Amino acid sequence: MKKKILALVLAASAVMSGTAFAEPFSVVSADDTKAILMCYDDNGRLVYSSMYKAEDGEFNINVPSQYDSTKKKIYFVDTETFMDVKANEAPDASATPKPTSKPSVTDKPDASATPKPTNGPSSPSKYPSVYEREVDAIYAPALVKDIETRVNNDNEDMYAVTLMQHGEEKIIGIEADLAIATAPEEYSYMQGQTVASLQKGDIICLAANPSGDTIKTVDFIFRPTEADIATGTADYGTNFEKLFVSDSKVAGKWTFRKYGEKASSDKYQYAFGIVGKKDGNTLTLINKEGSEDKCVEVDMQKDTIVYTCDVSAKEYELEIGTIADIRTTIPKSAFSQTGAAELTSDYSYNYALARIVNGTATDIIVYNNYNS
Repeated sequence: MKKKILALVLAASAVMSGTAFAEPFSVVSADDTKAILMCYDDNGRLVYSSMYKAEDGEFNINVPSQYDSTKKKIYFVDTETFMDVKANEAPDASATPKPTSKPSVTDKPDASATPKPTNGPSSPSKYPSVYEREVDAIYAPALVKDIETRVNNDNEDMYAVTLMQHGEEKIIGIEADLAIATAPEEYSYMQGQTVASLQKGDIICLAANPSGDTIKTVDFIFRPTEADIATGTADYGTNFEKLFVSDSKVAGKWTFRKYGEKASSDKYQYAFGIVGKKDGNTLTLINKEGSEDKCVEVDMQKDTIVYTCDVSAKEYELEIGTIADIRTTIPKSAFSQTGAAELTSDYSYNYALARIVNGTATDIIVYNNYNS
């Protein structure tokens, strides 16, 4: 069954002057200095959040009246615990809040690291098991799902970007004027744009400041093409490198796998191609030549993180899945005795972008049902 976990946003709509409030209430916690109130609608969607600072161990919570009937939680930042707030009922101000669940426990990255998913729950090991070390989770690709314009608690414009990263769905706040640092050759025009120019299905990479509360860098890695690559006339290079590479690097940092060449020994690499075959934990990517002799083989693990994007839908459908969700639509009969597949318009095609760490794919994004 596909996993779908909603993580929690740290910064959202600011309280504007003139807003009417419901009856305020207080919560006491001797061990916390900051708390975040979060309000959810009936569909579980986060509609409001606000941060509070403790005064002598007490948080004075004010909820705008329009959110009075929503489901509420309070997240205590220092102790990393949640507390439910029953509808129209304030917590006991004399009691220390009892956690209802454990939120994400991820290290604060240094200046070169990805934003810590402070914004939501995660596994007790901080990152999914496919990352052998926490450092391997740094710069994990993020699949963009939605972008909304918000203002933060300082009444400054920002974007709330819903994305899939580290095997879960989360919302990340990004300053409105932050420019995209790098982009591949085919989408070079994205460099210098703000995140408002991102689209559903895009892949990006994020880096935060040392405290982990502000995104400092956004790199644009990939955007799915509108037309099918295998049967189309566009030339994206032998390795499709124009789609995800610029100046021989992915996001200005990493190497990529080349068809017909031995894989490099670099720790971090990317690979992209048509899903030709999948045999157990080995994924075979092919280029437009369709040659099995000049393929890219990607080793996977059962816990490799997989995201799928159905491009045949009117609006792309994104899911969090497993390696079982990676499939080829090219029949075995398409491969000739010489080991080369004839890629015709008779078939639909799936494409995969893989991030490889120490020779094994940690993250794979699959774009399904081209030419369907």
